[in-house]
Amino acid sequence: MSTQSFAYAQVREVLTKQITELQLTGSLPSERELCATFDIARSTLRQALGQLENMGLIYRKNRSGWYVCPRKLKYDPMQHASFLQYTTAQGFQPSTVLLEQKKQKPCKEIATALELDGRASLTSILRVRSVDGRAVVVEDLNFSNKHLPDIDKHDLSLSISMLLKNTYQHHKVLYDISVESCCLFNPIAQHLDTYDGALGLKVTRIVRDQQGTAFEFDREFWRHDALMIENKAKLQF
Repeated sequence: MSTQSFAYAQVREVLTKQITELQLTGSLPSERELCATFDIARSTLRQALGQLENMGLIYRKNRSGWYVCPRKLKYDPMQHASFLQYTTAQGFQPSTVLLEQKKQKPCKEIATALELDGRASLTSILRVRSVDGRAVVVEDLNFSNKHLPDIDKHDLSLSISMLLKNTYQHHKVLYDISVESCCLFNPIAQHLDTYDGALGLKVTRIVRDQQGTAFEFDREFWRHDALMIENKAKLQF
């Protein structure tokens, strides 16, 4: 192992121990200060910081430096519950900003997923959701106007799951879901106050009624350091 590799591995382990065992919060010292503390070059330090970022322990805030990641949100992508419900249940303060709402024709991917023809239209929204003032996910949600008539007349900055239950009587739904790593590119990255190309998680979800008819196609772009995915399932053998 080279001296440089040994150096950044040592820095990574020291900072990991400080963050996890001493439960550090807030901002890290500046890169200049860290280089002086560990007596290493900035390129070596950035290797260590980059690995800590990939581990979800620290994150970069644009033009502000490095910060220790706050407590992670436990997220079950299969749960038919509102963002408000599961965030407040965990002691977080949620908020939502609706960035865009429009009617449009579906692209090929969505038309295929929702089994729509060329005459169909969608109500599409883009919104940012935050916990404790920190933006954690950008949601790109698309609703079939054929299956959810007049959905555009509702306040779509509020809970969609509650709207489906209370207005459209979808108390039980079926999900087709996939979760994969991705890069967060602008403008998504800007909405999440991170840099273009930052590591993220992409959740794609098709929502169906009890008869299997698909009526909603969602893409969620999460900060990878903001959540812990978990699902409690009962298995039978």
